[in-house]
Amino acid sequence: MTFKRCILFLADGARPDVLCQELNRGNLPNLARYLVEGGTFETILTAFPSTTGPAYLPYLTGCYPGTCNVPGIRWFDRAHYARHGWSFKSFRSYVGLETTLFNRDIKEEIQTAFSIYKNPVNILNNIFRGIPAGNNKTQHSRIWYIYYAHLTDHWSFVDSAVTKKIINSLDQDPDFIFAVFPSIDEYSHRSSVFNPRVIQAYRDIDGHIGEVIAALKKKGWLEETLLVVVSDHGLSDTHTHFDVGPYLEEKGMKTFFYTQIFKRNFKGATMVSGNGMCHVYLKHPDGWQRPCYYEDLTENGFLLEEFRNRPEIGLVACRGVDGSIHLLTSRGQGKFKVNNGKIDYQFDRYDPLNLCLKTYSLIMTIEESLDITLNSHFPDVFVQLDQIFSSPRSGDIILSANPGYDLRKRYEHPEHKASHGSLCPEHMKTPFLMSTRMIRKPKRSVDIFPTILELTGKKIPPSIDGRSLFIL
Repeated sequence: MTFKRCILFLADGARPDVLCQELNRGNLPNLARYLVEGGTFETILTAFPSTTGPAYLPYLTGCYPGTCNVPGIRWFDRAHYARHGWSFKSFRSYVGLETTLFNRDIKEEIQTAFSIYKNPVNILNNIFRGIPAGNNKTQHSRIWYIYYAHLTDHWSFVDSAVTKKIINSLDQDPDFIFAVFPSIDEYSHRSSVFNPRVIQAYRDIDGHIGEVIAALKKKGWLEETLLVVVSDHGLSDTHTHFDVGPYLEEKGMKTFFYTQIFKRNFKGATMVSGNGMCHVYLKHPDGWQRPCYYEDLTENGFLLEEFRNRPEIGLVACRGVDGSIHLLTSRGQGKFKVNNGKIDYQFDRYDPLNLCLKTYSLIMTIEESLDITLNSHFPDVFVQLDQIFSSPRSGDIILSANPGYDLRKRYEHPEHKASHGSLCPEHMKTPFLMSTRMIRKPKRSVDIFPTILELTGKKIPPSIDGRSLFIL
């Protein structure tokens, strides 16, 4: 069946285990009836970094954040800085007003869903490249909603406003709606992943989706509308903060980091996302125009050993001069390289990923690598690190935090009690619900975009990272 339209509800921060728990308790009747029964409910893997904004990109483009050249909610462009020095094109933080630059920063050739559908609608999402004039329903009010809820902690109000805008937009007969519900994520940050207010947010979103379904029924559109519910990341409770930028300054390295960005002649830069991951950029002796590779770091610095042995950090990754990616944990170190769809992984004595392998080296396909790592401490680690390091804006070192920790302490108001962004299962595993059954089992968030296009009769753009779930 080809659906006439699709409504994609993004429940920011929703965890599949919590959603499953609430389904089993009968607390999500609309999701149970209209999406789970006769449809699809699976756990899939989001993109790294598992954070709002970059992790939306797979659902809107079928491409990873690295492919889009947006490797985090904060990044530093060493090449631009080397040529032009301090300017707002050399670094970015999508947390504040710079979020308005997100669409400009996406690689130019990347196509979004908004440029494919004839009459798309966007609600409370800051990625809207290609949308027709007037169809971005929160273009001017999004910042007001976010600011109001931030000051009042009334995020349920925002979810209700999003629902009203979805229902009102049905009057213009849209063929694609992308709508974001922020309450689960925001309430989790302020309390705990399992706080009663967070659990209530899951139930409220089910009620909001029920309101939209009722409106579709009234128009006689329900059967011809594809309903999709996804999340961009999960979260884990945070008990300890480790601020990477100030830590480097304590070590004697002048460091550029948010919010201390009015600096010159710095030797390092740190860009945190989520706050469970961090890009670390280091000035090479030859200047900022040249990256620092694994060989440079082991010859001239202490950072890799310092980071790998800290309790806050679960994984350290950096590039080698030969294109390999080096992995370091407190358990050991190894490296891998991707060639022609095959991953060649090697380690010495102790496997840093603790994959329980019986050999010190392994060659696997992209799909095999997911099966091997799915239930590990770092699900889909090979594909996710390969994609993020493909961005010229990625750091020389990428840090992924252990659950219970994050990598930013100062200037966080209010203090984060739960975090995301890292490669750990709690952050990477997300729910996927769709009101029809799949031929292939869904695995990654990049596969959802081409699947929706196929189900709604649209042509899938070439050279995207995802693959339709209806292609065997």
